[in-house]
Amino acid sequence: RSITARMDIERLFSLMPNKRYVYVIRRLVLQEAEPKTVAEELCTNVDNLYNIKKRAIAALTEIALKGTGKYEKNTGK
Repeated sequence: RSITARMDIERLFSLMPNKRYVYVIRRLVLQEAEPKTVAEELCTNVDNLYNIKKRAIAALTEIALKGTGKYEKNTGK
């Protein structure tokens, strides 16, 4: 199941046009990196990093929900 979940998230990441968003989600959420470290990696501050994270999660959610809608149409749900 873990492999399937990993494949699903990678598929969603591949659909995200903003690769900086992917990086932020991967580092902060999946790898649980320290916000200060990630902010430094991106040459920004922690406050801005949290704004990026918020937009990134919103973008990921939108892509996931669009994909769910297509899946439901295809399966007749």
